[in-house]
Formats: sequence, structure tokens, C-alpha cells
Amino acid sequence: MQTFSILGIGKRGKSGYESAKALRVLGKEVFLSESRMRTDCEVDAQEMEAWGVQLEFGGHSERLFQQEVLIVCPGILPTTPVIQEALRRGMPVWSEIELAFRLAKAPLIAITGTNGKTTTTALIADILRQGTKPVFVGGNIGIPLVRVALEAPAEAWIVAEIGAPQLEFISSFHPHVAVLLNFSEDHLDRYASMAEYRKTKSRMVENQQSNDWVVRNRLDEWSMQTTSAARVFTLFAWGNEDGVWMEGGQIRARLDGKISEIVSFNELPLPGQANPENALAAMACGILAGLQPAQIRSGLAAFQGVEHRLEYAGRIHGIPYYNDSSGTNPLSTIRSLAVFSQPVVLILGGSEKNANFHELVQVARKKEATLVLFGATRERIARACWQENFSSFRIVEGDLAEVLDSVACMAQPGSVVLFSPACASFDMFQDYEHRGEVFKHLVREREAGAR
Repeated sequence: MQTFSILGIGKRGKSGYESAKALRVLGKEVFLSESRMRTDCEVDAQEMEAWGVQLEFGGHSERLFQQEVLIVCPGILPTTPVIQEALRRGMPVWSEIELAFRLAKAPLIAITGTNGKTTTTALIADILRQGTKPVFVGGNIGIPLVRVALEAPAEAWIVAEIGAPQLEFISSFHPHVAVLLNFSEDHLDRYASMAEYRKTKSRMVENQQSNDWVVRNRLDEWSMQTTSAARVFTLFAWGNEDGVWMEGGQIRARLDGKISEIVSFNELPLPGQANPENALAAMACGILAGLQPAQIRSGLAAFQGVEHRLEYAGRIHGIPYYNDSSGTNPLSTIRSLAVFSQPVVLILGGSEKNANFHELVQVARKKEATLVLFGATRERIARACWQENFSSFRIVEGDLAEVLDSVACMAQPGSVVLFSPACASFDMFQDYEHRGEVFKHLVREREAGAR
């Protein structure tokens, strides 16, 4: 295929921009259609025109359908009329990762799940870097996969975080190693039902072959039941399964009948002890990539954590503050809350994804946490508190700065403040990274003022 239409430059990560660049490097004809006005993206427009990309702004014309393939950014809803019209006309529609897969020369390790994707992706990369092959990281973690696919040589590893929207329009995409971490309620602002979200997530493995691997999590029903033609490597394995498991304070692995002792559980970084499935998944990928236990231990030791994921942000009047802005759904926040044994002041709220907050409130009550609620979902979380007969919460009408001012009056010596909103960020922020950066800046300001 020689001619491509691209729908949207893309905001976070610019997957449309990178797709256009990659295709032009390969000498393909590219037409990009952007709904925003040119003045909103002038720098990108000038760069793409210099590469020979043909552009239109402010809407989508008939010309969009005159190319051979339509590539869509993951931020665009699949129900968008222009996408539906392309499908009606029989035009192939690809996600950016489908294009990336077709361009990639290196084998792909891909990670999906509702929670823990980014931490697991980063940890896998740190482990694989202890081997002899170069490691490239991309996908939902921040660098568009298409750019990584074009750069990575055949002898490298590509490690990719994959979210459900990226899987909506694939036809041949299949990773050599697919990691299925977990599944829980999320993205009900995008999908009509949990069943639709689950079906989309499961597309990760639909094209896998018998020489590929699927890493399954025995503690998660979706992970265990999703059908793949690949060989299975199981987290929390038992019996004679190929996989990894914890036994007697040690983590062990079995592959083709050979058992290896990998690492002591106490040697895992704190996030790994709190959510061992992420650490076990990373170790599994190290094993399947041919690394030795000593190399895997070195990778674990090198791991510095991931920004916006249980990230220490500072200390105000002796009380530590943690930035967990990546907590964009209730289960993610529940898992982060479990890390702390001391009293927690938990900051919750954000934009609406139609999530159910009752389980989170129940956990908060058992932990004797104090909740501070803000953002578009504050009233709905408050209703869940009332329905669960939980009264240890405060609603803040203002912005994040006003939230921190309220928290300063509530946090007691010996407690911690956890910013893990359990919601998306789009009511006040560009994305969860922007939200986390604002939180850290506000904490640093107050930390300096308290000295």
C-alpha cells in the first residue's frame, strides 16, 4: 500500500504526527486531516509540510477517503462519524500500533491491563537492559510506538505499553510476548459496557501464533480466560506450569521443566512488594528473553520507579506527600492505598468515567483513611460515602491548591498524604501527567514555605 490518510495529529504523544513522519521516511504518500484550526498546531504543520505531508485543517473533506488506508489516533473515539464512514466504504482503518507492527523489525513485548501497565513496562525495560540486546520503549508510556518501530534494529527488543483504544483497529498486530496483567472497571466513558471494554482489551492476543508467548495472571479471571494460540507462561503458577511463583519468601520460575530461583521477595522494590503481579510479570519477560537470574536481579535493583506512580513528592510540616496521579480508576487507588500502614489522607476526584466508587470507600473505611474530594466527581464520590455510612470526608469546591490548603489542616503527625484521584484528569488538567506535575509543584512550594 502506498497512500495513507491520517486522522488527527494527536495531542499526547502525537501519534498522528509520528505516523506521518514514518510513512514519509518510507516514501509513502500521506494526507493528514485535522479537526483543529491550523493556528492551534502551526509548528507541527510547518514541519509536516517540510516532509511533504499534505494537510487540511478545520474539518475532514472527501479527500480523506481517497487514500488506501486510514490511520487513526487512539484519542479519537471509534464512533466518530468520519471513522464510521470510512468503515462503511470498506476502507481499511488502522490504529497507530497496527502501522508500527508492520514497520517493526525487532520482536515486540507488549503489556496491557487496567492497572500497572506503565510500572510493569518500565520494569521490564530495566531488566532487559541487563542483557546484550538494545531495548526500545514506547506505546502508551509516552513515545508513539510507530517511532520506536522505525528506530529499533532487528536485534533489539521493543517493549510497549498498550491501552484498549490502541487495540480498536488492528488486523495483523501481535506481540511475540503479550502480558495480560488484569482487568477491572474503567473507560466506561468510552465503551458502552464492561463487555465491550473487555473484548477490546482481549484483542491483544487475537493474532498470536504458536511460537509466541502469552503471560497470564492466575489471580485475574480475564487474563486466564482470554484465548490465544501462543504458549502460556503463568504468574503465580502452580503444578508443572511454565511460570513464576512465590514460595518460602523466594520467587522461583519454571521453563521447559527447569526450575530457577530468581530473587528473594524482600529484595523487590516497595511497589513490587505491594503489587507483586507487576514484578512477577517483568521477571517472566526477562526469563522468556533468555536472561539469567543474576541479570534479572540487577534489573530489579536498578529500577527507580515511575513518575506519577507512588512518587514521593515532598514533606510539609513533617508529613510526607505522595504523587499517584496515574491512579485514574478506583482499583488503581485501592492498590496504592494498600501500600501504607500509617493513617492516610487520600485526595480523590477528577473527570467522569462512570466508575463505581463503593469498593474504594469500603477500603478507605477499613483503613481509617480520611478523604478529601474535589473535581467533577466530588459529589458522586460523596454520595458513595453516605451510602456506605462513611463520614470521614471533606468536599473542596476549588482547585488543587485549595485542596492542599485543606489537607494541611487535616493531616496529623505520623500520617501520609496520598494524591491518587481514582478518576481521569480532564476536568482541570491536560492529562494525568500534567495533574501530577501541578501537584508536585504545589507541594514543593509549600515545603519551601514551611522551612
